[in-house]
Amino acid sequence: MKAVIDIGTNTFHLNIASVLPNGSIEFHYKTYDAVKLGEGGISKGIIAPEAYKRGIDTLVKYSDIIANYPVTQIFAMATSAVRDATNGQKFIKEVQKKANINIQILSGDTEAEFIYEGTKAAVNLTNGTFLIMDIGGGSIEFILCNESQIYWKHSFNLGAARLKEIFNNQSTFTNSDITIIENYLYDNLTELFEACKIYKPNVLIGTAGSFETYCEVINLKNGLDINLENQKIYEFNYNELQLLLNFFKTSTLQQRMHTPGLINFRVDMIVFASIITSFVLQKLNINKTILSTYALKEGVLLSC
Repeated sequence: MKAVIDIGTNTFHLNIASVLPNGSIEFHYKTYDAVKLGEGGISKGIIAPEAYKRGIDTLVKYSDIIANYPVTQIFAMATSAVRDATNGQKFIKEVQKKANINIQILSGDTEAEFIYEGTKAAVNLTNGTFLIMDIGGGSIEFILCNESQIYWKHSFNLGAARLKEIFNNQSTFTNSDITIIENYLYDNLTELFEACKIYKPNVLIGTAGSFETYCEVINLKNGLDINLENQKIYEFNYNELQLLLNFFKTSTLQQRMHTPGLINFRVDMIVFASIITSFVLQKLNINKTILSTYALKEGVLLSC
């Protein structure tokens, strides 16, 4: 039995699971916490004091949970917020001392490789070239691939929490505000667009919380109650997804707070995630989008 801890910029996740002989994953326990480790510091390259304490406290709690299971291996993976912080090593040492958890900092490339392995276990990557997009708080990983190989991968420091701090923590955006953000994305995603000219992806696979939120909001609006714990993939209706992205991009804080399926800690970040998603789909002229509920954590479980 393995425990995987994903120490993200916005959210920490703990999964306790077994990999079965047939290669499938049996989950014994799952939880997550909106730690917001990047809050107040990600644009300055530090973990701010309050976020630092929340991170330590959460990992001590996870250590106590893991002690209740016959776990033989713990894989704790830190991504953008710790990777880029000047006090990241101090945080790692304190976690080891207080929670007895050894944290490995993932490079952006390694993070992308694990995301690919997790996604490949959920989605059939035959018949075309796929673009995987994992929108985190600090970074976004893009992977161009098929079932047998990664053609190209890159991690960009353009995550939702990072953009939120860059663009003054606004809660509502006008069309001109959105254009400014899109121009910023265009300037910083040149490598992605050049790679896509070569490999020509025809499907976008979205992983992580933003795409799960899109799925939940759309299905609740349609009177459906989908439990994503029970499924690995979900294919979006193109028009429904476009309408939702356009709504989130220009919505007020009040509108988002009253949107069924949008949990509180995503109320701010979903605007930036939606601007990014909409921009990438439009620039690459992709009209098929799939959610993979498997990503980094599952990739670590299957690979380590």
